[in-house]
Amino acid sequence: MIYQLPNILSVLRIILAPIFFILLISENKSYIIASCLIYLVAALTDYFDGWLARRLKAVSVWGNFIDPLADKILTSSALIAFVMMKIIPLWMVLIIVVRDFGTTFLRVYTDSQNIPMKTSKSAKFKTFLQMLFIALILLVIFLFNLNIGISEDLYKKLLFNNIVHYIMMVLVAYTVWTLFEYITQNNIIKIWK
Repeated sequence: MIYQLPNILSVLRIILAPIFFILLISENKSYIIASCLIYLVAALTDYFDGWLARRLKAVSVWGNFIDPLADKILTSSALIAFVMMKIIPLWMVLIIVVRDFGTTFLRVYTDSQNIPMKTSKSAKFKTFLQMLFIALILLVIFLFNLNIGISEDLYKKLLFNNIVHYIMMVLVAYTVWTLFEYITQNNIIKIWK
């Protein structure tokens, strides 16, 4: 049972993602605060499921699939919520979501063909950067809704500005780069032939 704990944490992250999303877009201060805390818990499960899998030597095919899928569901939930809150534009999020779930589809396909797929360090770094970006946005939202040091004017200046837009553009470009790297490193073109 203890060997299943890393996978349980990944599934928990998938369950928490829609709860986080619904609370974040609720426009209710208490729910928004709760959503930020839920994201923190979900992000911590990402760290601990990998740590436990390595420590318990419980790395599995299922775990290698469900862990990155849970990451993609959580980050997509946050980014789509930010679109609905008008913090970032939809087209940027669509590129990230299509890339992320497209690589998941490729992984499922290659696994069905018994072809191992490697996840590059830059793809893992991409996930880290996305989660960091989301965490910083959520920190501003959290502090604003708690009425701690962030006025409405400062809140708008921090979230609805060109800097957030440019950072997101860099994230999108890096995400697209990791897709090309993923395709070339794993010889995806040859697999489809």
